[in-house]
Amino acid sequence: MTPIIANLLLILLAGWLFRKYGIVQEGAEKAFNQYLYYLALPALTIVKIAAMPLSGLGWQFLAGSTLPLLGVMLAAVALWKAGAADWRFARLLVIVPALGNTAYLGFPVVGMRFGEDAIGYAAIAGSLQSIFVFTFGCFIMTLVCDKTCPPARLLRMLGRNVVLWASVVGLLMAGFGLRLPGLVNQVLSDIGKTTLPLALFTIGVSLYGKRVVHNLPRIALISGLKLLLMPVLFLGLAGGGGSGGLSLKVAFLQACMPVAVLNFIIAKEFDFDADLVSQSILFSTLAFFPLLYLYDWALLAFL
Repeated sequence: MTPIIANLLLILLAGWLFRKYGIVQEGAEKAFNQYLYYLALPALTIVKIAAMPLSGLGWQFLAGSTLPLLGVMLAAVALWKAGAADWRFARLLVIVPALGNTAYLGFPVVGMRFGEDAIGYAAIAGSLQSIFVFTFGCFIMTLVCDKTCPPARLLRMLGRNVVLWASVVGLLMAGFGLRLPGLVNQVLSDIGKTTLPLALFTIGVSLYGKRVVHNLPRIALISGLKLLLMPVLFLGLAGGGGSGGLSLKVAFLQACMPVAVLNFIIAKEFDFDADLVSQSILFSTLAFFPLLYLYDWALLAFL
């Protein structure tokens, strides 16, 4: 695990250093993100999911990819009902801790830990999480409201979620046994190969200049729900005493991913506290790396 973590951190550090010393200019991560979000990630997602057999995925994989998210969402609602969180923060807690960085960070971690062939399982698990968040999650979020609340712009967010639609296309292709034409498959595969290093590099660039100086209790709560509660719920719901197979191990790692970079875009759409979301992305990403040793131990011990 140490070589994997070192690999991840060195690529992140390269992005951070390039931004620090002006090799990459301010705002460059926006262009990187647009390429990744609108082209590379969809290409990689479609190719990997379409090539995976869905018949081998059992109920544990499906339960582990969805029910821990529901547990985190219900915990957010419970905090609101108990008066421990106002409706704005509770709405944020329904979505942000549930939506993990399953693509930018999850794909590289899974690829390095289990090989690139396992990225197909990672893409399916991440797709199930995204679909769950943007359906059940957004519905639950609308239930958290005191008096007058702004509308949750769900349809607008769904329409712009290219990775989500690529996931749906990939799942439909895998389900019906469809295959991409040879040239199209090759082009998408080549584009997809740029995703993993560039995603890590872009995270490093985006982390430069961010600070965690305010909102520490709220940041800790968001990160705790994401990095601790969700993995524990996964093991409780889907743990199989060491016989889970590769797909379940991959789904577990996807459940352990820190707060997604995509949440910053969602913060703008759903009127969340964008600074708090940004700080939570930074904090949970940095906390993820030492916790990765614990996750790997749990993976070997319980799955």
